Amino acid sequence: MKNLFLLFGLLALLMACQTVDPAQEKAAVETTLTDFYAAMEDFNYDAVRALCTSDFSLYETGFDHQDLDGFIESVKSMEGAAFNVAIDIKSTEISGNMAFSVVNFNADIAMGDAKMSIEAYETYVFKKVNNKWLMHYCHSTHLPDKSDVNLASLHLLKVPEGGSIDAILNAMDKFNKAIAEMGFWDCGYTVMQVVPGSNDEYNYFVKGNWKNQETYDAVHNSEAWQTISNNFPEEASKLMENQIYLKVEDL
Repeated sequence: MKNLFLLFGLLALLMACQTVDPAQEKAAVETTLTDFYAAMEDFNYDAVRALCTSDFSLYETGFDHQDLDGFIESVKSMEGAAFNVAIDIKSTEISGNMAFSVVNFNADIAMGDAKMSIEAYETYVFKKVNNKWLMHYCHSTHLPDKSDVNLASLHLLKVPEGGSIDAILNAMDKFNKAIAEMGFWDCGYTVMQVVPGSNDEYNYFVKGNWKNQETYDAVHNSEAWQTISNNFPEEASKLMENQIYLKVEDL
């Protein structure tokens, strides 16, 4: 009988040791989240990797980062910027080896004279791997930017019938890559075709999205943008000789 009581005692002790404290688990998940953004602010990519699963992915308004490498490359494009990140964790739920958090995200980012603010509503999925909570997936929905007045530049073009716009497409692609590397991933150029029959004068236009005048100035005064502009292909320049150019913004 003594052996039976001893066995029951050992089993009870073992079960007590294996019991998970929900409060501790919740705190561990949220620590992973705060450590992740601390690593982001420091551009500490090794720390970012250590806090994510190997199959981490992220969907952010307008950007689908299907793997960790792609996400880190986008963060690298913002090196040199000053980050001030604040996260308000609204809730965290644990279910076995998975966890789910809902967060209000705010970030102020300064790139030289240009400043931007990001407000987002975000959800996170965590996975427990080797007894450690790791970030597995994030979905970030950007809220309206208060500084965004929808400033845009429009270049109305008349391309000769049968003419190619490849030179313009290639040039705008170079501009867009440089703009993204400055950290303004939501700005840049789009080449569009005028709906046939809707206008007799112009058949293409290039739209530049800049959000506000400060961002427009920061991009256009940058060394990268100036270098591309100074080496703008002659073929593309000819297509833009008789353009109509204007800037528009919200009322």
